[in-house]
Amino acid sequence: MAAGAPPRERLIERALALIVEGEIAPGEAAGRARALLDQWRSKSVEHAAAVQEARERWDALGGMASDLRAHFDEPETTLMANAAAAAATASTHRQQRRKMLLSFAAFLGTGLVAGRGVQWYWQQPVFRAAYETRTAQMLKVTLTDGRGDSPGSQLDLAPQSAIDVALYRQRRTVEMAHGEVRFEVARDADRPFEVRTRGASIEVVGTAFTVRDRGGPVTVGVEHGHVRVRVSPRAGSAGAEAEVIDLRLGELLEIQDGHAAAVRQTDTAALSAWRNGWLVFENTPLGDALAAVNSYRARPIVSTNSRIDAMRLSGRFRTNDSDGLVAVLPTILPLATEPRPDGSVALKVR
Repeated sequence: MAAGAPPRERLIERALALIVEGEIAPGEAAGRARALLDQWRSKSVEHAAAVQEARERWDALGGMASDLRAHFDEPETTLMANAAAAAATASTHRQQRRKMLLSFAAFLGTGLVAGRGVQWYWQQPVFRAAYETRTAQMLKVTLTDGRGDSPGSQLDLAPQSAIDVALYRQRRTVEMAHGEVRFEVARDADRPFEVRTRGASIEVVGTAFTVRDRGGPVTVGVEHGHVRVRVSPRAGSAGAEAEVIDLRLGELLEIQDGHAAAVRQTDTAALSAWRNGWLVFENTPLGDALAAVNSYRARPIVSTNSRIDAMRLSGRFRTNDSDGLVAVLPTILPLATEPRPDGSVALKVR
């Protein structure tokens, strides 16, 4: 409730909160809100007048109630492959929607229905969720952004990956904290899809591509379609503009410290070969390769100096056989392996 609002506006805001709850909340919660509104209205002439004004403001917004109700009742458990994660996500969604409804009532209650209240409403996400995978865990997510009978966007998360997803009425965004994600984006020209990573953003309408960020270069590879990559200027580069690079089928780009390497042609589907149980490296710095391998290991393979990190690794390796990689590394690179008591393995230069 707005602390500095006039007494009449505070009464209207209270009435609006009950009206919104009665219109939007599911089942018994809506009935309780409507009963409480009737009791509250009967307390005084001022309360009755506030309810009448609140109802007029709410009715002025026409179809918003049905739109809000659709998102309030939206099932969430189909969105997660892991049942426990689904329950936690569902609880988060309910809390977020409750905050949205109370904020909406506050906007109306302070007389902002004309212009700003409506603008605020249309700028709110209709769906928001966070997804994170543990060591050796993969996750497949289907978003609710499909049009008509078309399926929604498909997101495959590799182990040790974390993203935040927000779907708005006019755009779709994914904030990628770290890891590897393959995106199969549902085509929707009215709602562009943007992936924001460390140092770059990737804009698409409908395509399939993979983004990798294991702490080294951010890698973007396009399997089909077209993406537009905006490379953020290096920190401290005042006045520098973002570099814009278009990628199409079979093209791969690496970005590090505000600099984009040359676009190259490669087997971009190999970037997401982990979905089928493989890790594929093509002249990859060993430090970056180890970050991917270690996402499947309870105890890591550890590099002991920067020279090792800079060595290049090529080959295909099973995600469930990192011990086999440890055994073969000394035969393809000038390295020695040293098992440690905690189960980790140290790499040393021979």
